[in-house]
Amino acid sequence: MSTPVIDSDDFPRQIYQQTFESIYEYLEERLRTDPTFAPEDIRQFLKDAYARQGDNWVGRGVLENKKLDAVIAAYECFLAEWETELEADT
Repeated sequence: MSTPVIDSDDFPRQIYQQTFESIYEYLEERLRTDPTFAPEDIRQFLKDAYARQGDNWVGRGVLENKKLDAVIAAYECFLAEWETELEADT
């Protein structure tokens, strides 16, 4: 039996998608359960994550870069949607 061939670009995309979905679900859960959670928490995380993103002097590799990109994207997306909801409520 032969093993399936996976497109070399497909696996990093899968990692990105899984990471994004996982982080977004975590943020939804945290918003539901943590009354102290605020947009500023996300802004601080993003500030730190952007610094980590630019601090790749050791070399993370493709998959770790994809994961970090997905984490940042999930936080940015969640924050933008949350702020839009907050503005609509005011």
